[in-house]
Amino acid sequence: MILARAFYRESSRNFLAIALVLLVVFVFIGMSSLLAKAVRGDFADNIVLTLLGLQSVKQLDLLLPLAFYLGVLLTFGRWYRDSEMTVLAACGIGIDRLLRPLVVISLVVASVVAVLATVLNPLASRQIEQVKLESSRRPGLNAMTPGTFTESAGSRRIFYIEQSNPATGEMSSIFASDQATGKEVVIVARRGEMILDSATGEKRVRLHEGRIYDGSPGKTALRVIDFRQHESIQGERPVGEAPKAVEDMPTSALFAMRTKDAWAELHWRLAKPMLVVVLAFWGLLLAHTDIRRGRMANIFAAILVYFIYSNLLGLGVTLIRKGQVPAPLGLWWVHLLMAGLAGFFLWRRWQGRPLLAWPGANLQEPMKKLPQFQMISPTS
Repeated sequence: MILARAFYRESSRNFLAIALVLLVVFVFIGMSSLLAKAVRGDFADNIVLTLLGLQSVKQLDLLLPLAFYLGVLLTFGRWYRDSEMTVLAACGIGIDRLLRPLVVISLVVASVVAVLATVLNPLASRQIEQVKLESSRRPGLNAMTPGTFTESAGSRRIFYIEQSNPATGEMSSIFASDQATGKEVVIVARRGEMILDSATGEKRVRLHEGRIYDGSPGKTALRVIDFRQHESIQGERPVGEAPKAVEDMPTSALFAMRTKDAWAELHWRLAKPMLVVVLAFWGLLLAHTDIRRGRMANIFAAILVYFIYSNLLGLGVTLIRKGQVPAPLGLWWVHLLMAGLAGFFLWRRWQGRPLLAWPGANLQEPMKKLPQFQMISPTS
């Protein structure tokens, strides 16, 4: 019981610390990517933080298995380096006694990952597409800052207002440039206000005392129109739901679809909690070390195992989508292969045998004793 509590405490601390570091790294990378897309005009800059939060939630089901795997590796690795495993072995506590707390905490983490992969991840994906759709269909008249030029994401419209009153919707000194129709239209007006179309539910801007420049400057086709009232600038349009991809669909809907893409996405979601459990055993296996060896060799081996495992899962998803693997089999062959290898190596470790018995060599064979020289006392 004391051993289990010590393992829970140290592995949880390592797990949370590594998860936080990975999440911070992802946030910085995601922030730079989203800012670059916002500057390019792919979407409005006021939804960057919303997209960043949703994408962070979407990546948690991949970050947590890796963080837990490294947390288990570092916990048992420290126990080996500090000779705590040697003391436990001398007290009759072997690797088999460590499996129970390892399985318990791995099932807890796997349950959290399962909720993220099957519920929150699809929900976050749908919200991301919905936010992008709303941003592309809203010129952003309500979000304009007085005294600055505002570009409407995806619609090739630029707006400027000198002053505005959010309470009444009134604006003054308005400038608008519209190239959405393929030709340039510039509108300037002394004042305007937001109105609501009762028939369509669409918000529009009614302009007063202005002028319209239709066409390119310097060409004879340029038209200049003075007006006392105009309603050509569109405000917020009613936004429908974003089209759903397979990755955005609820897990219950994937069971009913029975298509190759649906089977591939379903097995990919179910693979993430299985990844936690299988990697936990690999963490216990690869943590074996001693004082004379550094920790980097174990970390490199652990990262190699993780990449092999993840690449096999990616290959399996591709094979399911192509119909080359039976849909009910899915990715279970990858989990069985990696779990079988981990169980086999753990059994050899428990038996005190080397993990790989190369011909003519034993990796765990102790060094032969050096020949001892007998001291000859000088004769008197």
